[in-house]
Amino acid sequence: MTDKFGAPMPPEPTTPNRASRTSGKATRSALLHAADAAFRELGETASVALISERAHTFPNQVTYYFGSKEQLFVEVACAAVLRAGRHAEESASAAATVREYAATLVTTLLGPEARSVEMFTTAMLLVSRRTDLRDHITGTLRTLHERGAEALMQTLVRTGWQLRTSIEVEAQAFWSAIFGLAVQKSATGDAFGPTLTDAVTVIFTNLGVPEQILDSPLTIERPSA
Repeated sequence: MTDKFGAPMPPEPTTPNRASRTSGKATRSALLHAADAAFRELGETASVALISERAHTFPNQVTYYFGSKEQLFVEVACAAVLRAGRHAEESASAAATVREYAATLVTTLLGPEARSVEMFTTAMLLVSRRTDLRDHITGTLRTLHERGAEALMQTLVRTGWQLRTSIEVEAQAFWSAIFGLAVQKSATGDAFGPTLTDAVTVIFTNLGVPEQILDSPLTIERPSA
């Protein structure tokens, strides 16, 4: 900032409360970042001691900022699956046909983003025992479904695909199929789990997209001048 003569003014002194809030946000962010890496590597069994060590914090700060390791895991898993959904939408945005669009969504979520999806399915099971953390899961699912419905409206519906039910239910059906396939793949391993090709077929079947629609172009043809 400058004074009325244009000369730079000294910065306002940092109050203890402001410094404390800034430090607290940095510590919380460091714990989330370290926990994300640890949970991806070791699953929900990753210890508080390991997470704290990687975040350069103290173990009791996990309890201070998150209440428990379980809540930290749920928050990390919810953020991870939301990022996965955005990544899948971005990857599919350049698709030329409905088939390519849907296939890219599925192969992204069950390929490079599979660990994020798996962590969220684990978090959903954990919350069945920790109902106090349920709001994190329901809020994340609501966001995924809303984004899914918007994506369906912008892509598949404009091709002439007649929905069997409301677009919101179709979006929920898509994510339910993704979560089910992720659990099956995680439980049975790569050797016995569904291949990505099989997974795409399952999603197409669940959504009931007609074969003629799958090869429809996603670009809107405009009449020539």
